This record gives sequence, structure tokens and C-alpha cells, in this order.
Amino acid sequence: MTSENKQRESIRIRTQRATRCLFFLVLLFGISSLYAQKQNFVNFNVENGLAQSQTTVFAQNRNNELLIGTFGGLSVFDGSFFVNYNKSKGLPNNVITALATDRNKNTWIGTNDGIAFFNGQQFHTYYPSSKAGENVIRKIIVDRYNNVWTIVNDKLYRFSGSRFVRDTTIGTTLSITLDKSEKAWVVNPGKGIFVWNGQGWKKEIDLQHEPDLVIADMSFGAYSGTLYCNTSRGPLAVDKGQLRYPEFLKGLPANGFFNTMYEDRRGIIWLSLSDGGAWVYSNSKWIHYNYDNGLTDDNVTHFFEDAEGNIWIGTNGSGIFSYTGSLFTYYDRASGLASPSVMSMAQYKDGSIYLASSNAGLYRLGNNSNVEPVPIPAYASGVNSLQVDTFGRLWIGTQRAGLWYLDGRSTRPFVARNKVIPRNITYLYQYEGTLWISSVNGLYHLAGDSILYDPLPKAREIYATLMIGTDSMLLGTRKGVYLYRTDTRKLLPQPLLDNTTTLCLAADNRYVYIGTDDRGVVLWNRGTHQLSNIDQKRGLSCDYVYSLLRDKDGSIWVGTGCGIDKISFTDKGMKIRSFGKSDGLLGVENNANASFEDREGYLWFGTTRGLFRFNPYTSAAPEHAPRVVLQGVKLFSKDIPEQKYADSTLPFSDLPLHPVFPPSQNHLTFSFKGVFLSSPEKVRYRYQLMGADKTFTETNQNTVVYPNLPPGSYVFKVWASDAAGNWHSNVVSYPFIINAPYYTTWYFRLGIAFLLIGIFLAVVYYRNHQKELRRRWEDRLREEEQARVRQKTAEDFHDEIGNKLTRINLLATIATGKLPASSPEVKGILGQIQANVTSLYNGSKDIIWSLQPQSDYLEEIILRIRQNAEEMLQDSDIQFDFEQDTLSDTHIKLPIDYSRNMIMIFKEAITNSLKHGEATRIALKVSRQGELLVFELLDNGKGFDTSVTGKGNGLGNMNNRAKRIGGELSCDSVPGRGTLLRLLLKIY
Repeated sequence: MTSENKQRESIRIRTQRATRCLFFLVLLFGISSLYAQKQNFVNFNVENGLAQSQTTVFAQNRNNELLIGTFGGLSVFDGSFFVNYNKSKGLPNNVITALATDRNKNTWIGTNDGIAFFNGQQFHTYYPSSKAGENVIRKIIVDRYNNVWTIVNDKLYRFSGSRFVRDTTIGTTLSITLDKSEKAWVVNPGKGIFVWNGQGWKKEIDLQHEPDLVIADMSFGAYSGTLYCNTSRGPLAVDKGQLRYPEFLKGLPANGFFNTMYEDRRGIIWLSLSDGGAWVYSNSKWIHYNYDNGLTDDNVTHFFEDAEGNIWIGTNGSGIFSYTGSLFTYYDRASGLASPSVMSMAQYKDGSIYLASSNAGLYRLGNNSNVEPVPIPAYASGVNSLQVDTFGRLWIGTQRAGLWYLDGRSTRPFVARNKVIPRNITYLYQYEGTLWISSVNGLYHLAGDSILYDPLPKAREIYATLMIGTDSMLLGTRKGVYLYRTDTRKLLPQPLLDNTTTLCLAADNRYVYIGTDDRGVVLWNRGTHQLSNIDQKRGLSCDYVYSLLRDKDGSIWVGTGCGIDKISFTDKGMKIRSFGKSDGLLGVENNANASFEDREGYLWFGTTRGLFRFNPYTSAAPEHAPRVVLQGVKLFSKDIPEQKYADSTLPFSDLPLHPVFPPSQNHLTFSFKGVFLSSPEKVRYRYQLMGADKTFTETNQNTVVYPNLPPGSYVFKVWASDAAGNWHSNVVSYPFIINAPYYTTWYFRLGIAFLLIGIFLAVVYYRNHQKELRRRWEDRLREEEQARVRQKTAEDFHDEIGNKLTRINLLATIATGKLPASSPEVKGILGQIQANVTSLYNGSKDIIWSLQPQSDYLEEIILRIRQNAEEMLQDSDIQFDFEQDTLSDTHIKLPIDYSRNMIMIFKEAITNSLKHGEATRIALKVSRQGELLVFELLDNGKGFDTSVTGKGNGLGNMNNRAKRIGGELSCDSVPGRGTLLRLLLKIY
């Protein structure tokens, strides 16, 4: 065995001996008395859902949830419910020995067989030691540098990112802890206590002079920052670099095994010894909490303070306990009450508190807080009400035995001189020396040594009375609230409040407060006589009100069937604070008129589960914002299939991240939780679905359903309030999209629009095409008809005019032949007739040609112009040239009147050139320039001045004819250089 192993074995033996030895402390004078009253310890065990009742360690994750290590696995507590993990769910072992959380919200779980890493969805196990059976984890911490440290078999390990690597710079390590700045501290026996500075270990406390001292555990005080050590010599504290016994241990009135010690953020010391329960050092005195005052007699294994200031106590067999402070203390059967149901309280002249029970008589609570029964006959043990009059006498109102009083320490019946005995007394009320007695049978009052009955036929079954003036009394009855004039002893016929059972009354300068069984607290304005109410909808625990109490600060305390509410009025309005189980108020159902304020300002409340005292001088813990967690999103009330609507999930959750749902998947259910360990039942929520809700909705439910959501982009938001009703910026947002049906998308609508436009255009095109086809058909018919007409006209014109002209010409020729030679004038006339007839005949041929259908084609027109030119110039010395350029297709049909006008234009131009131009050459050129057809007639004659208009109409007629057919005619002539006539016609 190596020297290091020998040293480790020696240390282990000494540690075992230290844990078996008795830790002896000197008993000093000033031992604190044990209180009979109970503190507000709230127990959670396997019946509530805890994995196992033997707990070992606590931690808290980033969701504010409490992590509890047990012998049966890990429990995660959100303030209301437990979720448990054990070996069957991924843990390497069910015995949990250490817990820690890192900055990435991961949980590190130490067990008796390795370390489980939990990322919220799955476990992964690490074994620091390679030796089987040597992976019992003692402790795990995560320091400020996010280093994960653990101790296994007295060896220190650090997580490297993929595995745990041993740190050999320290050697044997027995304990590790974190200081207030989250720096890691370790202890090496015989060497010292070291701190990690981010680069290495630095010795802070030298232990070389303490070779036999074994430090089994260490912790830093949350308030003082003092380092406490659990050692083989008992608990020690570091003071100026030296280990010394803490001063507060000198007054500890007990001895036994020392288990653990803890200092919370208020500086209170929590100590666990082998005698069970917990020892608490506060205000320079020790108090032992065990079963008698609300805790347990089992050994306490661990203390832990959560982020809200609650103290959690782990036990070896009783589960866990939470302690939220000393706002409420209580008395029950364990305190000495035979019956826990307390009906009334009153403070006697000696300062003691007397308690009334409906079936167990009378009790006295002395200055030492011990409960003592007060003797009273069995037939008078049903006490409903207590009252101390102005003379200090305690009056006792019973159910069956009438009115009693306290004489010293003895109870006596009050025997009225007039022998009147009020039965079924419900409430005693004292005002200016007069004791008023309410009962099921009506109203009585004490006058001297007599009891007088006030006959009130309409006001029977009276449960509460209250004077609101020197002569006006309000009566709370089963049927409502009535006003009774004590001076005239008459009841006003009209009730102040009708048809509601009234059990309690209170008043201030502005309002009368009326406790009802169905409408909460009704407020009657003393000035305007208007009624309003404060009910469950406005924040009251419930609408069944049993007691009302106005304290010295003006606040109204409301005892209901569901808890106790405090109504405060400030400049900002009304504020309601509810108290329940988390505040130590175990009995939530109050008794009728069972509340009062003692001389010291403490408030007392009688419930069906015992007597509760509220301490107004205890400073309430600062309110913390609950951590809002989105627990579930369901689709049509079913879990969403994994990765069906999203590629990934939220961290530490199986909820889809930024899901996109199809149009039909639009029924969503959201469940959420405001994790608030102090007062989970007081958490209220505000939620809003951005994209659907115009404003938020406030509720105390943690589930909301959105059915039949339309397509769109949404963000679900939820907030949670603290116990005082304050709202914080603790919103959780969950975005998602519901896709629109394809027929509602913009691209589909755009496509439909284009389709409709296309259909419309197609229909328009079709109709226009049909119209065009019809027009063409009609034009064709018209043209065919016109062609027939033109052909027939041409034939008729040719037959009639041609024959007649031929006959005239023939007759003129015959006449010329028969004339004698002596008639030259007549022959000249006949020659002119023949010439004119010939000219007319030649002109008629153009007219006849233009009437024929084939004359509409461009090729025919060009041919005709060419033929006319050749015919007109054949008897002259003028040379005629024709050129046709860049015309590939001349079979183009032109409108009906084009041919006639074009023939006449060029016929007139050739005639002018022939008569006046003195040309020797005339050229006709036909060409194409883009969409224009160009006719050019050029001669080499003498030309003329175009600025001088002649007397004839030839050029003007040609321009008119060109305009008729949409052409452009130009004449370019210079004297001595010939003439160029150009016709531009758009036909392509």
C-alpha cells in the first residue's frame, strides 16, 4: 500500500470514528422554553408525489423548480406537482447523493454509481473512476467559470467537456463547496483549504498544524459569508484564517450527533443533531422544532434556501418540509386543544387569550403560549362566542346553557333576576357598557342584573351586530341586514341588504362591510348609501365570508371558506393579499366571527383546523417573480407528433420550436405554469395570443384553448403574478404559424386573378375573333357581291358605251368619206369627233378595267400604269423606262378605289410631261421602303418652277387623289433639270 493510500485509509477511519462519536456541548443558562404553538412547516411526502421519503440533497434549476434527491430517485417539484425520475427512466442508480445545475440549464446528478447528465430530454451517464464499484459520488458543484467538479473516492475530478478528468494538484480531497461569489473551495487534510481562481488552486487556510483534523463537509454562510466546517471535533468556523467554535454554539441546549449546519440569507442558523428535528438560532436564542411544534422527530439530512427565501428541510423518513417564515403560527390538537375548531377568542385583563370551542369548552392561552383547559360543565361546553366588557369581565355565550362568565379562574352561569335565559347564543357584542346578545331566537341585551329581550319579529336568527351610531345598530341575519333603532326599540321595515345570509359586520368612517354567504363582502357607503361588493372576481379567495376584522392600520381582514384575505386601501386604490397553505395557514375554512386583534397588535383567527396567529411585525420576504414555463401545446387535445411540424424542439422540452401547422390543424391548447414555490396557489396569469386577442385575459387557470384559429402568424404570450398580485416582465412567448389553405394564399389568388383575366381575355379574343371572322365573311360576301356588280357593270359599260362609241366613230368615218372635197371645215369637225371618241374610248377602258375585281391587286395596278405609259408614248420620240426594285410580293389586294386613283394620278403626270415637259426620256420606278410603297416618275424635260402655280388643275387633282387613298404626293422640279413625281403609299 502506497503512502498516499495509507494516508487516505487513515483519514477514512478517523472520519468514521468522528461520525460515531457524541458531539458534546456545555449546557448554559438561558435555555429557551419550548413553544406549544406550531410554526408553518408544510410537509410533502410520497402521498403528495415525492419519489421517496428519505431525502439526501436539494438544488434549484433555472425554472425555479426544486430538485430533491432521495433514496428512490430524483424528484422535480414546481410548487404543486412532483415529476420523478429513477433508474427505469435513465438514472444509473436510484440513490441520489449530489445535485448541481450549470449555466446551460443542464442538471448534474450524483448517484451511488456514477453521474447522470440531464439536458431536460435525456440522460447521459459518466463514470469518473475507471474502477468498477468506485463511482459513489460524494458531491457535485458548478463554479462561476462553469466548471463541473466532483469528489469520488476522496479524489477530485473536473469535467473536460466529454469526460471527467482527475485533478492531481490537490491530492486527497474530502469536501468541496462554493462561496458567495461561486468560487470553488476544497479541503485537503493535513495541507489546507484551497480556492480555485480560474487558473489554479490557491491555499487560503493552512491545516499543516492540524494533521489529525478531518473536515467531512464545508459550507459558506449565505448571510455572513463565514466558512463552516463539519469536522471530527464538531462544527468549526473560519475566523481570521483560524478554525474556531462559533459563538452561537455555546448556548445550544442539547447534545448529540452533529449532522449538518446551514446559515440562510437572513443570518438564521439551522442545525441538525441526532435528537431529531431542527435547532434554529435566531434573535440570540435557540428553538428546537420537532413534531410538537410542526416539524418532525426524524433526523434532518439537509437544509436548503431557494431563490424566494423558503427554507427546505430534508428528512430521513418524513419527506421534505418547507418553511416560509413566521407570519402565522398555530395551535391544534398537538398544542392541547381537544377540538381544533375554535369559534371565538378574547383577551382577558391579565393579557391571556381565551379560546372557545363549539364542543370542547373553554381554553386559556397563557403568556407562555401553553394551552390550558378552563373547567366548564359538559352541558355548557358548546361555546360560540366570547366578549370582554368595559369592566374586564369575560362573558361566555353557549349553545345550550345560556350566558356564562369567568369568575377568577372559574366559570359560572349568569342567573338573570328576571329569569330570562337566551338559548343558542351566536354572538356577543359590547358597546358603551351594554352587552348585546345575539341568538337564533332573536336579540337580547344585559341591563343591570337582568336580561331583556328585544322583540323583533322580522329579525330572527341573528349572527352579527354592529353599532353605527349612538342609537343605530345593524343586525346580520339569515335573511339579510336590518337597521335597529335602540332608542325607540324599533326595526326599520326595509332591510339594508336583502335575501342573503350575513354572518359578520365591520365598519370604518366611510364604509360598512357586510360579510355574506354568496356575494363576498358588500360595501355600504355611509355617505351615499350606495352598495358595492368585493367578491371572488375582484380577488377574494371565495364569496363565502365568515368573519371581518378591521385592524389598527385600517385594513380589513376577511375570513372566508377558502382562506384569509387582507384588503388594504391606498392612494392607488384597493389591494387584496390572500393567505393560504403556503403562508402556514393550514386550516383554510374560517369560523363565524372568529377573529380579533389583541393589545399587542397580533391578529387571531379561529378555523376548523385550529387557531392561527398572524404576526404583523414579521417582515415579509421580498416578492419574487414566478418563472413562467410553457408546459404543453396540444393539437386537438393530443400531443403534437415529434418533428412533424417543426425541425427541432424547445430546450428542456418536447414542444416543437416555431411550428408551422397546416390549415386544418388549428385547434390548440396551451398549458403553462408560473413556478412559485412560496405560494403556488396564489399565482394568477395573463395571457394573450398576438394575432387573435386584442388584449390580455387575466385568470387563475393555467390552461387555455383556442379553437378554429384562422390562418396567420401568432405569438402566444403568458405572464404570472406573485403572491401579492404584482405583475412582472416574466413573459414567455411561443410563436407559431398556421398556413393558409392554398385557395386563400396570395399566390393562389394572384394565379386565379391571372386565370380569370386570361379567361376574360380569351373570351374577348374569341368574341372579337368571331366578330372578325364574321366581318371577314361579310366583307368577303360584300366583296364578292361587289365583284359581281363591278364585273357586270364593267361588262354592261363595255357593251353599251363601247359599242356606242365605236358606232359614232364608224359613222363619223363614213360621213367623212361621203363629204365632198369642198367641205374641209366639216371634215375637220368630223375628225375632231373621231379624235374625241377615240380618246373617250381609251379613257373608258381604264374605267372598265377599274371596275373589274382583279384591278384591286397591286401587281395589276403596276402593270396597268406601265401599259398606259407605253400606249401614251408609243407615237412620240420619248423613251420610256420601267424599274421595279425590292418588291418580292406584289400580289397584295388594295382597297377598291385605290386602283382608279393611282391610274389617274400617273396618267395625268405622263400627259403633263408629254405636253409640256419636252422630255426625251420618262422613267417609272416602283420600290419599297419599309412599310411604304414608293412610285417615282422622272423625266428629263425642261422642268418648271414649283412655286409658280399654273392655271390648270392637273397637279391639284393629283394631290386630291393621293389624299383619298392615304398617300403622300410630292413634286420636285427645277427649270432645266426635269421633274420628279413621288407617291408614297402605306400598304404593308
